[in-house]
Formats: sequence, structure tokens, C-alpha cells
Amino acid sequence: MTKVKICGITNIIEAQIAINAGTWAIGEVFAHSKGQITPEAAARINYAVKYSPILKVGVFVNEDINELKYIAKNCLLDMVQLHGHEPPEYVEELDLPVIKAISVSSPTDIEKAYQYEAWAYLFDTKIDGLFGGTGLTFNWEWLTKFLSQRVILAGGLNPQNVKEAIRIVRPMAVDVSSGVEFRYGGKDPQKIMDFINSVKEADQLVS
Repeated sequence: MTKVKICGITNIIEAQIAINAGTWAIGEVFAHSKGQITPEAAARINYAVKYSPILKVGVFVNEDINELKYIAKNCLLDMVQLHGHEPPEYVEELDLPVIKAISVSSPTDIEKAYQYEAWAYLFDTKIDGLFGGTGLTFNWEWLTKFLSQRVILAGGLNPQNVKEAIRIVRPMAVDVSSGVEFRYGGKDPQKIMDFINSVKEADQLVS
């Protein structure tokens, strides 16, 4: 089954909703954004779900590497997601598995992923001034020739379009944030279930 990562988790209730829905991973955004979380809040969540199989992914943008390591250790992170302009050697210095985000506005942007020895590669829509969380899609066809099976697809996914995205890209995982939120923010349990059900339906169609 295509794995599901829900990004922008900010409290224990949202984390528990994700766990109950069978989500593979939750993303906690430490970089400045509307869904930013403090290390203290993330630690409370992650200690509360410590014995759950769900993976806790910390999302960072151009963070000082020593600060990142400190947060990762104290917040019980299982993985880190780098969403900025971090150089390849930055990835190599980290002990945890790394998801390297690549911002995409053209087919040539996808080739930047080959510079990194990452655990997986997350492709998101490129918007100037933003590092993820755009709520917009890009041309999924551009990913069909990417030579790695460890693709995480992000950018404007929701319960209505994720089936088509999976059909085209066949990613290892899909990443969703605003696509499963209430109109005024906060994760919507029904939209999360609808999203996961759409992923399951897509998997049946492409298997």
C-alpha cells in the first residue's frame, strides 16, 4: 500500500487521529510557517505516542545542524525532512534517515534530487518565498522518469485528486497537510479517512 504521511501535526489530538486512521508518519514543522510547532510541544506529542508504530518526522528549513540534532534527540524524532537549500554534505552528517524535499516548477528541478544520498525524496510544488505548504500541485508526469522508488509525493494533494496522482507517479508515499484540514485550520478526521480510503482505492486500481 502507498504510505500516507500527514504533515503539520500540532497537538496530541491530531496525532491520535492520524494513528487511529492507520497513517504511516506524521510531520511536525519546526520551520517558520502557519503550522509551526515548538520543540516543547513536539516533545509532548511524541512522548505521548512513543509506543505507537507511527513515525515522527521533523520538518526543518536551513536549520543549524547542531540545533537540528538537539531537537531530533529531545523530541524523539524518527526521521528528519529537509525542506531548504541544505547542501549534500549536510545530509551526510545526520544520523537519522533523511527525507530531502525538492521544490518543483520544471522537469529540471527533479534532477536536483540526484545530488543527495537521502533515505527518500519528497517532491513538492515550488513557489517563491515558500518552503512547502503551498496547497498547489505540479505536473506529476515529470516524476515518471525519476530513477528511484523512494518517492514521496506532496503538493496540493487531497481526497479528490490523490488517486490520479498515485496512478501517474506510483510513489512510495503521499504527503498531505492542507488537503485534510478544516476550512479555518486544524486536521479534519473525516477528510483524513477520506484521503486514506482514496489511497487504498488507488492501490487496488494500480496493483
